[in-house]
Amino acid sequence: MKKKIIFSLLAILSLLWFGGAHQVRAAEGAGFTISPALPQNQIDQSTYFNLLVKPGETQRLLIYVKNTTKSAKKLKVSAFTQSNGTLGYYPNKHTDKSAEYTFSGLTEAPKTIDVGAEAQVPVTFDVKIPEKGFTGQILGSLYVEDPTVHKSGGSGMAINNKFAMLVGVVLQTSEAKVAPELKLMDVKPGTQDNQASVLATIQNIKPRLFGEMTLDGKVYRQGSKDPYLTRSEKGWSFAPNSHFDYAIFSKEALAPGTYTLDLTVKGADKTWHWRRNFTITQQQADVIEEKLGRAPQTPWLWIIIAIILALVILILLWLIWRQRRKRRETDETKQA
Repeated sequence: MKKKIIFSLLAILSLLWFGGAHQVRAAEGAGFTISPALPQNQIDQSTYFNLLVKPGETQRLLIYVKNTTKSAKKLKVSAFTQSNGTLGYYPNKHTDKSAEYTFSGLTEAPKTIDVGAEAQVPVTFDVKIPEKGFTGQILGSLYVEDPTVHKSGGSGMAINNKFAMLVGVVLQTSEAKVAPELKLMDVKPGTQDNQASVLATIQNIKPRLFGEMTLDGKVYRQGSKDPYLTRSEKGWSFAPNSHFDYAIFSKEALAPGTYTLDLTVKGADKTWHWRRNFTITQQQADVIEEKLGRAPQTPWLWIIIAIILALVILILLWLIWRQRRKRRETDETKQA
């Protein structure tokens, strides 16, 4: 029997930055909703927390969790840092060393709440703003999860559903914008979305959230003017002090060799361009194929070359042996 875990997430965030919904609603089958109570220091009309906070103060975040079912629920509420570059909508362990502060580091530990049938309860999280304040923006979320596994599906396949919802949080002590600064951290072969890929790790080392980002990546074999792999994207967002792997996908197994990455990123009225050489070894290619559940490619060319070389060496050795044997026989005849 096949089993799957499906996380249904509803992001109550702005359409411009987070691509979320403007209205509070339940993910289908979730059985609960969440809605933020926006405080007076809200910067704009966003449906997520977009707050101008003061150094040294404690900012209280209030959300209402409503149970829409006729059975009581026990839910887990936690605060986590949005730091995976492309604004993922679920808790993750991706952190970036360039961040001076993180949202989860400034707020409380996760809470478990009991919500009665068709009841609504308030949930607060206190965020301690550093005494000296901070530069730029801190990005995070309040995440409400139903830990209960809900089974569904017909015969032959069981689907296990887990439901969660979140509301975004952006904090800043000044409305002055910090210019983003991107770096190319690494280029390596790997996998993403169950595909062989060249992974370019891009880092935003500044506390600035920006959107409408375009990326254009090309991978060339060394010495070739024609791209081996290409990928272009637009409309992406980049979280403050974060990094992510931009994958340039390959439909086939990655071939060992030396390559050049050419990557251009545009956003926030700036352009970044990098060219970097990297190598894919046969061992790396085999590991990727095994991870994807495919048999590693047999290096037939090298096997054929090795066989030919071995035959050439054997023929040369045979000729040398034959020549020496004839010379020996000639010497023995003369002596006789």
